[in-house]
Amino acid sequence: MALLDSNIVEQLKGYFDKINGNIELVSFLNDSEKSAELDSFLQEVDSISGKVNYVKKSFDNDKADLEKANLTRPTSFTILKDGENTGINFSGIPGGHEFNSFILAVLGLAGLGKKLEGEQLSKVESVNKPVNIETFISLSCTHCPDVVQALNLISSNNKNITTTMVDSAVFFEEAKEKDIQAVPVVFINGEQKSVGAKTIEELINLVVNA
Repeated sequence: MALLDSNIVEQLKGYFDKINGNIELVSFLNDSEKSAELDSFLQEVDSISGKVNYVKKSFDNDKADLEKANLTRPTSFTILKDGENTGINFSGIPGGHEFNSFILAVLGLAGLGKKLEGEQLSKVESVNKPVNIETFISLSCTHCPDVVQALNLISSNNKNITTTMVDSAVFFEEAKEKDIQAVPVVFINGEQKSVGAKTIEELINLVVNA
């Protein structure tokens, strides 16, 4: 059964065909039902255009690539541009409100989306140490995509910054362990730094001061 509506597929084809360069979606899967669902989702995205390609890897057997992407969970994928890690990751399936976050990340990396400029860009470019961001979300949360999209934009402008959307429903035990009761929750280098809606300016300051 197709996960993507045919109208959406047509719309995305128009956008994807404008992409310069090569975008790769690299998954790290195990034998879970959710991994199989993510695999189907990414195969459908792959079939939309020759400009966006899907590569399937194993969570258990491709540890070097997993580490390079800064991923620690199965049922995850990273986005590469022209063979290089972009620092943008998704753990879980970016459906619901997060589907836009995923599409905008792809288009942004292809130079077709929002751009950071001026002082915001200077601040992000000044980060000279590794910063690992994880944002726990719910697919039904309306505030979550704004935070995820802002962090994806921040990460795409500095190779030291990695950001991962984490679906709390897929990684329920971990979310419970971290006592996540409201989303979005942003962790930076393992420490909880933010809960709820934030502006891009506030998020940039959190990242710069990490």
